[in-house]
Amino acid sequence: MAVQVTCSFVGGAGHLVPQLPLLRALTKAGHDLTLVGRASGVRSAPAGMFRRIVTAPDRRIEVRSEIAALLPVDREAEVNVVATYFAGDAARRSAEAIESELADSDLIVCDELDFGAMAMGVRAGMPVAVVSVITSGALVRPARVADALEQLRLELGVSEPLNYLGDRFVIPFAPVMRDPEFPPPPNALWLRPDRGAMTDPDGSIVATLGTEFNTESGDLFERIIGALSELNAPAVLAVGRDLDPTRFGPTPSHIRVEQYVDFAELIPRANVVVHHGGSGLFVRSILGGASQLVLPMGADQPFTADRVEALGVGAVLNSQTAGTADIAEHMAELLASGETRARVLALRAETLDLPDPSAAVADLESLVELRS
Repeated sequence: MAVQVTCSFVGGAGHLVPQLPLLRALTKAGHDLTLVGRASGVRSAPAGMFRRIVTAPDRRIEVRSEIAALLPVDREAEVNVVATYFAGDAARRSAEAIESELADSDLIVCDELDFGAMAMGVRAGMPVAVVSVITSGALVRPARVADALEQLRLELGVSEPLNYLGDRFVIPFAPVMRDPEFPPPPNALWLRPDRGAMTDPDGSIVATLGTEFNTESGDLFERIIGALSELNAPAVLAVGRDLDPTRFGPTPSHIRVEQYVDFAELIPRANVVVHHGGSGLFVRSILGGASQLVLPMGADQPFTADRVEALGVGAVLNSQTAGTADIAEHMAELLASGETRARVLALRAETLDLPDPSAAVADLESLVELRS
């Protein structure tokens, strides 16, 4: 019998994409999926996967030319945002959006910061599968979110404590990618992320600052373009669908500046990926076999950068102080480093050795059956 699955994500595309291997496996098993999330994020939803898509408008669907100043990285502030925003206003909005979809639902699948979806699942008495989207595991800390989750529970009329780990905590990346200081929970289900294309490096560079901090990056794009200009390597810079590429002016012929590119196609051919440190780009770069140069700005990015350094799969620079020459020098070093690429490929093999997503589907089917 088909399971009715409500899939929810509370942030941008980075909160949806890590869920896709599990969601794809649920679809393949014959289950019906409804997606609830931000309009800009659902652009990353594969065609034909969802029976219905419910979107909330957000400012990221508008194209702009302005970029806000780049602020210093504040790790404590980013951890606190989980309680003040994600367990606060974002959770309330998510709970409201998902409530009307639950009448015919058997299972909720949501990202690990979607506390509103988790709360509504508990209130409805249905199983909840939480998908980890923060590779380091460093953002959601029990002592920091406890009071906010209790307040959310009371506001939403949930009769029992909110379990921010869900009935199952699905982790779609290799165990060593997670910071040892934040071990996985006992209910963890590991699964293999999408394999993607075979690696076939051609000496190119792919650069991006993601879809959330791209408009809060000061002159970092210009510094990256300047660094790429100093090298002869063919390069593609993705600035985001909400930024006008023409604002950056003309670039040398070996550099292409686009709003959106297909990372699944480009990264397996790249030798180096320059990015902001988002969990999704970290994992995608490993699967594509590319070394990484990380310029963290906020959210989970500094914690991801820690893992890049600890695993030896790339380099990290200060996004505020790294000059054009420094960025170019590190790009060149990574292009030439066979040792770094060897470590990337070893981690790629370890990641692809994780259990097939179908095993997680079978576990969730059993969970739904027990609750029915």
